[in-house]
Parts: sequence; C-alpha cells; structure tokens
Amino acid sequence: MVYEGGLVQSKLVAGRYATVRELGRGGMGVVWLAEDRVIGRRVALKELRTSSNTDVERVLREARTAGRLNSPAVVTVHDVLSEHGTTYLVMELVEAPTLADLMRRGPLPAERVAAIGLAVLEALETAHAAGVVHRDVKPSNVMVLPDGRVKLADFGIARALDDPGLTATGGVMGSPGYMAPELFAGSPPSPASDLWALGATLFHAAEGRSPFQRETTAATLHAVMYEEPVPNRCRGPLAAAVKGLLTQSTADRLTAAGARRLLVAARGPQRSATPQRPVEPDTVVMGPVVARPATDTRVNRAPHPKRVVALVGAGVAVTAVAVGAAFALAPGPEAGRASAVVVSSSSSAVTTTAPSPVTTTTTTTTTTTTTTQAPPPRQTTDLIRFRSPEGWHYSGSTLVAVPGGYAPEVQLGKLAAAPEAGTVPLYSCQITNSPDRMTSTDASCEGQTVYGLLGHVFAQQPADASALPVYRCNAGGHHFESLDPVCEGHPTEFQIGWVLV
Repeated sequence: MVYEGGLVQSKLVAGRYATVRELGRGGMGVVWLAEDRVIGRRVALKELRTSSNTDVERVLREARTAGRLNSPAVVTVHDVLSEHGTTYLVMELVEAPTLADLMRRGPLPAERVAAIGLAVLEALETAHAAGVVHRDVKPSNVMVLPDGRVKLADFGIARALDDPGLTATGGVMGSPGYMAPELFAGSPPSPASDLWALGATLFHAAEGRSPFQRETTAATLHAVMYEEPVPNRCRGPLAAAVKGLLTQSTADRLTAAGARRLLVAARGPQRSATPQRPVEPDTVVMGPVVARPATDTRVNRAPHPKRVVALVGAGVAVTAVAVGAAFALAPGPEAGRASAVVVSSSSSAVTTTAPSPVTTTTTTTTTTTTTTQAPPPRQTTDLIRFRSPEGWHYSGSTLVAVPGGYAPEVQLGKLAAAPEAGTVPLYSCQITNSPDRMTSTDASCEGQTVYGLLGHVFAQQPADASALPVYRCNAGGHHFESLDPVCEGHPTEFQIGWVLV
C-alpha cells in the first residue's frame, strides 16, 4: 500500500488483486478489502508480516491447511502468494459481526446459541476429519451473517495433525481463556481441545461472561486448570452440552456426536417456510359467517355484528346491512337477477337496484355458540442435578430439600408437580451404606432408601409440550442423571422417562 500526502492509494497485487480499503489489522498483519480483477469478485486480502523463512513456511502451511477444508461454515482460502518479500492470503470475503460483537448487547437466547454451536461444530468436524485442529476457537473468531449462517474464521494458527513442526517454542498458541487444561499440561492440541474451546465459547454466549477469563493471565490459567464454571442462565440440553464439553478429563469429555445431539435438542425444531394460502374466489356471505379475501391475514378478527365485507373486482367493498333478520340470496331460476347491494368506495350512501320481477326470501339464522373450557395450567417443578465437592451427584427438585454440601450443576428439565395422565412418580433414592444417590420410578427405590418424591416424570413423550428423554447413568462408583443418551461417556443404565423443556 502506498501512502502519498496522507492518502491511501490502491495497489495491485500479483497483477489481479486491487486493494480497496483496510478491513482490520492485528499482530499477524493487515486485512484489506480487495477486488479480484480476473473474475470480478471481492475478496479479503491478508497481508502478513513474515520476517523469516519460518514465518513464510507457516503461512504456506496455513494455506494448505485451510485449503483442505470444504465446509460452508469455514472461511475459504482461495490463494496464497508472495510478492516483493510480502506474503498474502486471498480469502473469502465475509463482512459480518462476530459472536463477540453480538454479545456486547448481552447474552443470546439458548436456541440461537445452540444453532451457532451446531454450525461451529460442523466446521470443527470437517477440520478434524481432515486431520486439522483449529486451536483458537473463541467468540471473536465466529462470524454470524445476517441470514443466520455462521463462519469459523482464522485458521491462521491451525495445526495439521500430521505436521509436527512449526509450533511456538517454549509456549502455547491460542487464547488462554478458551484453551483446554491439557494444553497447559504439555499435551498436544487435539479435536478434544477444540471441543473444550467450543464449550467455553457457548458458555460465554449463553451467560454473557467468559467462563474462565480473569484479570491476569495467571488467574485465567488457574481458573482453567482448577475451577468449574457454574451457569446461571443456561438450562436444559444446552447446559448439558456446555458442561459435557468443559469436562477436565479428555476421556470423559463430550464427543462431537454427543454435543450434536444435545445442541439439536437445545435448538428445537427448525422453522420451515409457511406455504402460501390458496387464492379463493371472492364471495359474499350473508349471516353470521364473515367472508374476506384470501389476502386478509388478520388473526382472530371478530365479525362486525351488523355487516359482512368482501372485496370484489378492483377493491370495491360490498356491504350488506342487516336490519332485524339477515338476508340470504337464494339460488334458483331468478338467481341471475338477484338484488345487488353496492356501496361506492367514495361514498357512504347505500343504493339498491333490482330489476323486476325479483323474489326475496327472508330467513332467520340462529347461531349456537359452544364454549370449551381450557384445561388448568400444568404445574411443574425443576429437575436439577447437583454435585458435591467429593464428586457425588444428586438429582432433586423444589419439592424435596437438597442434601447438605451439594451445589447446582445443571438443570435437566421440568417434572409435573402433580400426577396426570401419562406420568409416573419419580423418587430420590439413597444407596444403603453409601453416599451415592440416584432416582427411580420404583416406589421402593429398588430396595434402597427412599429420600423423597421429586415429582412425576412422563412415561411417554407428551403430545402437548416439548420434552427430552432423561437417562440414569452409572459412572462406576456412583449414579447420576443426564439428557445425553451416552451418559456423557459413561455407561447408560436405562431411560427414566421424559422431562419437559
């Protein structure tokens, strides 16, 4: 880029990329908006500061890495070139706010967080299948387009699993608040560490705060290594996904498949386009039924008690005024000569014209109104999984006192507070001679000690509300409940039932 008299002039790179304006700059260089004059499209031109052969080799590796990825959720690299000692990356132009930008207005709704998480997960699964880890998943690298599409950007420090070189000597690369704890212990980057970063990113989006970011780098590292973030807003399957991804042990960490199942449940059903209503002929109906054109989109519009309106031709209103009894146009031999009631669009006067002879039939319409009483609202109680400092779990509700020493871990859903059709009682049980606890639909707690009645779980998926299956899991030394069918990496005993979301 040439500066003359304080003005920025366009520069042609490699004979085809004409710079337009600066989009941003950082430690690795400057990103320009450029025009590809060969095929006439706009691109992002990343001008990199490469002061050594190692840097150049890193850039080439970055281009090879990104070029191996084929996903709509990954920012595409079109070309890499070097000119006059400067290295450039030619990338897909994506002008959209980042997830970090969106979160400046506060936490995002759970459904939107889950949808963004699914898109980022797709990008990561594509990269992992190609043998690539991203190593810097964070809100500022997730771009959210106006139409809802998501792009994972900046594979600039991505590392191919088959490329052992080109790492930072004596250090780690990435953003500490979103880096998995095993990286600080010397383990190499892996798909599991990318999934941890995804969990931290989703936590931030849902809660409005970073799970581990502290005032100093040392405090941040300590939080990543030893602290467990507790969500305040995050509930249901999204909370289960975040907690599963932020598991310290890579062996117990939620897999991509497990995260996908929970995020799909948290996103809810996708909205499909509403089909257009068929265009019906304009009609005029006399009596208690209102006729309106197919283009009338009003909802629950009550008919006027003394008139019926329809559109005829180019929008002239036809109005029938009922005085006492309603008038109906009776079909028959004289139907083609029936009376016409017309009101001009520019006048409120009503004129009646009728050729002679005319036959008028007077009818009396009786309307019967049936009122259906709505069922009383369902009373529910939250089903929450708690955890003790020793690692024991307890799933309880607001109907039973929480045992001492347990802190909330994740909300699993809602139980019916009172028995209703299709539900069975759900009990909290304490294992005899053990601090272990579990839930059961057996009134005798399967031979263990009954601690209390938590509420009523649905035996089948209810037809009148959204629900998710809940499972009882066995971690070898203790039980816990989960929305994950594979019990967050532990053996699944059975499905307890369905909980409302």
